[in-house]
Amino acid sequence: MLPESNSVQVVPAGVSFLICTYNSASRISETLTCLARQAADPAIPWEVILVDNACTDGTTEKAEAHWRELGTSVPLRLFKEPRPGKNFAVKLAFSQARYQYACIVDDDNRLASDYLQIGFDVLQANPQVAIVGGQNTATFEVSPPSWFPLFQANYAVGIPVYKVGSDIKPLPDGNIGSHILWGAGMFIRLELWHKLTQLEFKSLFAGRQGTKVLTAGEDDELCYVAQLLGYEVWYWSGLRLEHYMTANRLTPTYRNRLYYSPVWAASRLGAYRNALLTANESNSDTTTHLIKDFLYMSWGAFRQIVSMRFVRALFIDDKLYLMDCKQQMFTIFNYILDFGNIIGYYKSVDELKQKIKKSGLKIGSAMY
Repeated sequence: MLPESNSVQVVPAGVSFLICTYNSASRISETLTCLARQAADPAIPWEVILVDNACTDGTTEKAEAHWRELGTSVPLRLFKEPRPGKNFAVKLAFSQARYQYACIVDDDNRLASDYLQIGFDVLQANPQVAIVGGQNTATFEVSPPSWFPLFQANYAVGIPVYKVGSDIKPLPDGNIGSHILWGAGMFIRLELWHKLTQLEFKSLFAGRQGTKVLTAGEDDELCYVAQLLGYEVWYWSGLRLEHYMTANRLTPTYRNRLYYSPVWAASRLGAYRNALLTANESNSDTTTHLIKDFLYMSWGAFRQIVSMRFVRALFIDDKLYLMDCKQQMFTIFNYILDFGNIIGYYKSVDELKQKIKKSGLKIGSAMY
């Protein structure tokens, strides 16, 4: 059992919006304007926390000046995180949050005016829910390319989906089981973060670093960890935001980098999925589970490239399907080349699972 705090911390029911930003001086104003327009019950306290994640373009100064112009009484609290990587900034933001619910807002997100109220109501009414997210639409700095609708999911646009065999289906409202949400606009119960702090949780990800490093996965990781702790993760279609696409993100080069970026996250997220599937096993053989996962993934990729659909895709130049096959092959090669580190990921997550079991911090145990 982890040691309990000597003092009882009472956290008010309210919302802390967390903006972790890198060089967003050109777009932060609209993000803040949409936050200032939240039409919520005046009795709900809320705040905006902005973390400058190694910005060099005056983002913080621009945000502070614009918030002052908006004339809202809601506090904008400013912090700096010099280490590049969204996860470092998110950790700082959570440590400063004053309310029971946090909402992660990317600097290119424009939230609907009822976003705060809907997220607050869902979490207030459902204490078993640690995370709730919604759907996103896209707005553009320039006219979108013709290929964008095919790749919009890679940009966290649309309704989150899940696979059933070879079929892709939209998530229904409510508990999404072991699936995941878009990270943009995700509401998180602060209790979850405090439990992770007590567990001395260490993420397997650093998070995206501007446009230099596109490999992410920390949002997916948080969904899986919440499920390991016994919480539910919900999709709620009433939560809507606009995801602003700058021109530099609408090039084929950026699109392809974004599309293949999950290759390097797959093994780490696979470790969490394995932990959820083996949640009731007391002594997991992580190496055996990793080999099984690798063989299952390899068999799926082999079946795909010997299928008639693959042959047809070659003839008609079905770029999306061929890129999906290529992504799977890259993932397999990454498993082979990085096998030693991947075993470490599986063991690390299994240790977290065992630590959760011993700690008494699964849902139902008191935090405050």
